[in-house]
Amino acid sequence: MFRANGRLALAISMALVGLVSDAIGQGLLISSEQEFRHPLPRIMPPIRPGQPGFLYDIAKLEIDASIRNQVAEVQVAQTFRNRSSRTLQVKFVFPLPYDGAIDQMTFMVDGQELEGRLLEADKAREIYQSYVRRNQDPALVQWIGTGMFQTQVFPVPAGAERTVSLRYTQVCKRQAALNDWLLPLSPTKFTSSPIGELNIRGRIRSETKLGNVYSPSHDLKIERDGDKVARFEYNAKATVPRRDFRVLWDTGNEAVQMSMVSHRPDADQDGYFMLLIQPQFPAVEKDKKKSGKNVILVLDKSGSMRGEKIDQTRRAAAYVVNKLRARDRFTLINYDSRVETFRSDLTRGDKETRDDASDYIDSMLAGGSTNIGGALAKALEFSAEADGPAYVVFMTDGKPTVGEKNGMKIAANVKRQLSEQTRLFSLGVGHDVNSRLLDKLASICLGQTMYVRPGEPLDGIVSQLYDRIGAPALTDAKLELLVDGKEGRTRQIYPSTMYDLFSGDQLVVVGRYRKPGELEIKLTGNFLGKKQQYDYTGEFAKKTSSGRNAFVERLWGTRRIGQIIDDIDLYGENQELVDELIALSKKHGILTPYTAYLAEEQTDINDITRGRRVAQSNLQALSEEAGENAFRQRAFKSQLKSAGRAGQLDYSLPPSVDGMATSGGGLGGGAANKLNLNFSAPGLPAGNAAKQKDEQRQVARDRQAVRQIGGKTFFLKGDRYVDSQASDEQIAKAQKVEQFGDSYFELIEKLGNRSKAFLAESTELLVVIDDKAYVIVPPAPKAEAPKKP
Repeated sequence: MFRANGRLALAISMALVGLVSDAIGQGLLISSEQEFRHPLPRIMPPIRPGQPGFLYDIAKLEIDASIRNQVAEVQVAQTFRNRSSRTLQVKFVFPLPYDGAIDQMTFMVDGQELEGRLLEADKAREIYQSYVRRNQDPALVQWIGTGMFQTQVFPVPAGAERTVSLRYTQVCKRQAALNDWLLPLSPTKFTSSPIGELNIRGRIRSETKLGNVYSPSHDLKIERDGDKVARFEYNAKATVPRRDFRVLWDTGNEAVQMSMVSHRPDADQDGYFMLLIQPQFPAVEKDKKKSGKNVILVLDKSGSMRGEKIDQTRRAAAYVVNKLRARDRFTLINYDSRVETFRSDLTRGDKETRDDASDYIDSMLAGGSTNIGGALAKALEFSAEADGPAYVVFMTDGKPTVGEKNGMKIAANVKRQLSEQTRLFSLGVGHDVNSRLLDKLASICLGQTMYVRPGEPLDGIVSQLYDRIGAPALTDAKLELLVDGKEGRTRQIYPSTMYDLFSGDQLVVVGRYRKPGELEIKLTGNFLGKKQQYDYTGEFAKKTSSGRNAFVERLWGTRRIGQIIDDIDLYGENQELVDELIALSKKHGILTPYTAYLAEEQTDINDITRGRRVAQSNLQALSEEAGENAFRQRAFKSQLKSAGRAGQLDYSLPPSVDGMATSGGGLGGGAANKLNLNFSAPGLPAGNAAKQKDEQRQVARDRQAVRQIGGKTFFLKGDRYVDSQASDEQIAKAQKVEQFGDSYFELIEKLGNRSKAFLAESTELLVVIDDKAYVIVPPAPKAEAPKKP
């Protein structure tokens, strides 16, 4: 941590593209007068906002990127405040990703340009080594081996703010068909307090049509401006970034654009892959006499829907009806104790019929019980008459209270009556829904379940859903993967069943492969009544030495955990599934309500017997079919199954549901799949303010208890972070390495880039590299000299 009389050492996260190391890209403002004479104050995580002794605040970090083809023009502006009581003479040091990567670099302080010079890696290495040895700041280890940009000295008055900006042009990296832009943000965790405001904006322009635009690191707002331009944006306040910011994109003129990323860190084990599928079908001209969509709206108007909910239902239904085209066929079903229909069969969506349907919707009144089984049976009768895929949008806010009341029997009846062309989209509104029934329906129907929290605007969600399913679609889609021309070399693919692909969706498919080799993908389906096939070729890697694509493995682990919980929920637990759930949660640091015990300080994460016993006990909470806890568990499970990126699920999130989650097909990372959940204990629903404060304190403990460093998971045990994959024998025989000693720098030389993330930590850490365990120990604090009288 900073001492009160120290100089300013400010870590600034800078925008970089196409890195050779995950940790490159910070800048330093460093006091020039003590650069080689006095050790700089160390920056010690964890971050403690407002802790006295720190000398700066970061008020704002703004990044703007304009990317054309593979060339990025980047501007970074950071506003910081000198919290010390004296003027500091500082200069700026900026690590380069690799020689010759940057062109036209300009550095400015409050609008005044300062001179700087570029140093090649060999010369810069000496300076970095000196910084690490003399300043004893382990964060600097991350930059050894890179070039450097260094400016002249400039003053920062006491209490003053300074806006530091950097502009440069750089060529983006490319892997296979994907372009790669990476902005290292994780180094900003070494700042004194959260960044007040973080804004990242970018625009991608291409000479050909843009296909997939995907971030494996952050939930972005992505907007397309025609076929060749996409804009993305990310905003956060009072944030401590925990992962680097990354955007991938591809280009091409196919109606369905596909790209693949593979990751195989161990050549003796199965590899992992991620497939991005972006359909962009041409719009169907209005005057063409093509068959339209078949839409069946099933509306709950039971007594519990009185008030705002029935008003939202009316608005939602009216939105869908107004969007129908003359060639579409539709009907409306509403239900309470009885089941009523707008028409006796599917009818064309001409203006006269739409007007009549709008009047029918306005006349709906809430009252009575909930006949879910009868409403579903009637909807399936209509869908069987459809001349193509039939989209059933089914809304409910409660449990079945009349007719068939057993949820599993209702699901069995649906399965018997279901036709191949039916796609069921269920909206579970509020905590009273039978969430187990809705998940069971998602497992047997080619559709999805969406969980809508209390107070969430139902009409807005339905309009988003219909905008999606109203787009042109590739129906009856099937995916075939061949490796070196052979089947059976991929497994555990999620989603396990293909669904209709709607234009504008982005499907994220993850799986494992047994053998490397030439990959051939065939995507088939029907578009406007004609059979279509889309092909892609790539290569599964034999071995990937860098951690660039490690996110693919963790994303697969997230989806697999969701599938395991789903299987246990719907079909019952067995020891093999429980053990796999524990192993994956431990390896990837993906905590669930059933494996949260792994984060407890006293837990021996290698004690399989106790872990199994605790997890099996916690899994009993899945027996709840309805209520708030059941709702939260199944919404949580749904997020796991449809997660679009490795870090989308974060156990350390506020204990509330901030949106809706989908179960079933899922877009795999679209805006409709955002969900924030925290389970401080299985079976414990959110409650009053005092209980929520307790949960938030638990969140803070959990955030410190589990960390992702260099693609590995670490659990805090005592005062040490322990590699989740370390065996008891490795822990017992771990080699002790004291930071800044000779063995420390020898390890940097021996292990190279693989060791930097672990050696850059400021807390004691046990890590396994190449089957050998090392304990990285910070030096003992030096005793302060007695003050003179």
